[in-house]
Amino acid sequence: RVGWAEEPAVTGQGTEIRPAAECGPIILCLDTSGSMMGARETIAKAMVLECMRQAKSQNRQCYLYSFSGPGDCQELELKVTGKGVSRLLEFLAGSFHGGTDVDEPFLRALSRLDEEEWSNADILLVTDGEIRPPDEEMVASLNRAKETMGLKVHGLLVGEPGMGAEVVEALCTHTHTFKSWSKVR
Repeated sequence: RVGWAEEPAVTGQGTEIRPAAECGPIILCLDTSGSMMGARETIAKAMVLECMRQAKSQNRQCYLYSFSGPGDCQELELKVTGKGVSRLLEFLAGSFHGGTDVDEPFLRALSRLDEEEWSNADILLVTDGEIRPPDEEMVASLNRAKETMGLKVHGLLVGEPGMGAEVVEALCTHTHTFKSWSKVR
């Protein structure tokens, strides 16, 4: 399930090409809650654009759930076409700016994994980590998918981890933190 991208890597000895394994689709869960307003949300949305670009270059499907509080969840299948990019930019212009509830986007993502074409997908959660504890049944379903399907859930914490960072670490198999604020203008 975990593969390498076939792109040059900078090494001390020159350039190295890494072999690619079968990579499945990407399911993005984008936090657009109130705590993400401003630079955090801009960086998170830029990550979505980069995921779409990478998915296209690797011939992978990509699906986006934008979420905030309970009942605030929108979805969009990302397609790199003129119309698809236009729809994505229009979609990314919106935000909920409410609380943060990961239950609905994760339940929708888990449901999508039951579809044959999405069964090998990995999930990327992009958030600031200010998340309330999720529903125990949802966490149990997520853990079952990790065990039975080999699901990988990556978490990207944008900025200093919020009070719920331990929630993100519990949900995700891998957690990464973006702290390079000086690079954002």
